[in-house]
Amino acid sequence: MRSKIVLYIAMTIDGFIASKNLSVKWLDKYMGKKTDYGYKKFFRGIDAVVVGNTTQKQFPTNYEGKPCFVFSRKETGAKDNITYVKGSAKSFMKKYKPKGNIWLLGGAEIINHFLKDNLVDEMRLTVMPEILGDGVRLFKEGNKGKMFKLVGKKSYGDVVELHYKK
Repeated sequence: MRSKIVLYIAMTIDGFIASKNLSVKWLDKYMGKKTDYGYKKFFRGIDAVVVGNTTQKQFPTNYEGKPCFVFSRKETGAKDNITYVKGSAKSFMKKYKPKGNIWLLGGAEIINHFLKDNLVDEMRLTVMPEILGDGVRLFKEGNKGKMFKLVGKKSYGDVVELHYKK
């Protein structure tokens, strides 16, 4: 089974995923609502998680026992289902050979490494009805020319999920 990298992330209307201080506290107001914006269904369909160290520290979870790979410049080793990795997105894929649907969670730095290496197969962008004004943009410079096709969209009131495939 070939692996498929799926970026699944929330962002503001103006394209930010975190504030200047790397916080995602702006998302707190959307948590605990009656709807989960499709998260539970998405999570059931993934086989592993790839996340940056800063994001993992903000959301310290073990992802219900699914293999989780945390990109970190400092931490190494493994604990429970979490493996800390270093290096490029390409070297990670060669070394660990994750199988199935791989959730690329964030942050922007690791996402953009996977994009630059042309490893992102799908994007599920949940656009929140908010303008942050500044902070960490989802897409950084250097990823021009990447083409994706819109294959679906779903509305959760004012929140919209856009589903793209390569």
